[in-house]
Amino acid sequence: MKKFTKTRPTNNSPFAVRSKAKKRRGALAVEMALCLPLLFLFLFGCYEAARANMIVHAAESAAYEACRLGVLPGATEDKIRVGADFVLSSVGVSNFDVVVEPGVITNQTEKVRVTVTVPFKSNTSMPSFFFDDPNFVGSCELTRETL
Repeated sequence: MKKFTKTRPTNNSPFAVRSKAKKRRGALAVEMALCLPLLFLFLFGCYEAARANMIVHAAESAAYEACRLGVLPGATEDKIRVGADFVLSSVGVSNFDVVVEPGVITNQTEKVRVTVTVPFKSNTSMPSFFFDDPNFVGSCELTRETL
């Protein structure tokens, strides 16, 4: 009859691997606690920068499209504002300001200038951490078309 004795696990035994995993379990939680906030900060920063970039391009596009409507014969300031509103509302921008120069467009008007100002703070879906309170401005000036 063979006698069994207790032996210490060697480095190659499965018991040694389990004991190392138990020691490592707390390190995983600490690493997650340190890295996860940095990951979220990076992701939200990318989202905010992309939204700001989209608003800049929407303001420039709205100024161009509105100015394009303003140089056509029979254009009015109201038509210009509606054109800018159409472009900006299609990307979810709700609070903006449109300035048309000159205020009254006549047949003698040579150039039309449209400036669209969009405040970033009121057009983002979350609080802004990386931008203080910028106003994104798009501007366009075109020569008026005549018949």
